[in-house]
Amino acid sequence: MDLLKKKRLFRPDEVADILCLSRRTVYRMIRDGRLSGVRLGSGPWRIARESILQLMPQSR
Repeated sequence: MDLLKKKRLFRPDEVADILCLSRRTVYRMIRDGRLSGVRLGSGPWRIARESILQLMPQSR
């Protein structure tokens, strides 16, 4: 969870670790619009912290 506080943009492999998903699922979620990712040119995808937080269950 510390990683979420330190960074604004995350690589797909980091998102997969945070959400306990496979990288393939993360890419599928970007494609389907469930995660909002940005891609600069032909570089790697980056996913915004806010998009990740929306998918995480709320702490009680």
